[in-house]
Amino acid sequence: MRIVISSPPKMGNKWIKCLLSRVYDLQWVIGEDSPDTNIERFELFVSEGRFPDNTIFHQHCKYKPKICDVIEEIPAHLVTIVRDPYDAFVSMYHWIQTRTDYDRERGRIRKKERPRDAMVGKPIDDPLIMEYLADGYGQQIQRAHEWVHSGRAIVVRYEDLHRDPVAALTRVTNQIEPVDTARIEKAIEACSVDNMRKMSKRMSQHVRAAKVGDSHDKLGEPHLKIFREKYSDLLTSLGYEVR
Repeated sequence: MRIVISSPPKMGNKWIKCLLSRVYDLQWVIGEDSPDTNIERFELFVSEGRFPDNTIFHQHCKYKPKICDVIEEIPAHLVTIVRDPYDAFVSMYHWIQTRTDYDRERGRIRKKERPRDAMVGKPIDDPLIMEYLADGYGQQIQRAHEWVHSGRAIVVRYEDLHRDPVAALTRVTNQIEPVDTARIEKAIEACSVDNMRKMSKRMSQHVRAAKVGDSHDKLGEPHLKIFREKYSDLLTSLGYEVR
């Protein structure tokens, strides 16, 4: 079995990867072994046998029918996870605050800054962050929209995994390969917030609050106004309330 998770950042990619890897006893393809999302290099990644049986990985690429074709031909299962964009924005903001130290420790030097790098060291209501929310963050919501409505991926909601993890994970596994409830319950226990934070220093940076509704306390009216004016249609299409 092979599984590919493709969703925008901070949607819960690592959580669903942990859960499915535990359910099916799959190894993570990570770090330098992870594939490039360029279609030609992705095909090379597959043809060179770098996506062996009984493995799983996640990526953040845009929805591309050709990549779905390659994944289905392997064959592998494709999963996407979607999260309330308000909460995902807050999660991304806090994750970005950890990046400078992490990149320095790993010796990484970016040749070109990403737009969201402007968030580093800034309060969440800083003008630069508000500018990113208005002009840059929409790409992430659009990417989620495309994957959710592509018809090519099994869709799971972050909120459903919190509300009723057994039922949510059962719906996903029934579309991949059904398993007994006890196996699902063990995976949920193994992939608790505390256990995931203990997996590595990097994981502890990725997994912060890991809760639903964090944005209600963190975002003010100026943030909500941008969401209403810029992203109402996308929020509604994804099934989330416009606040």
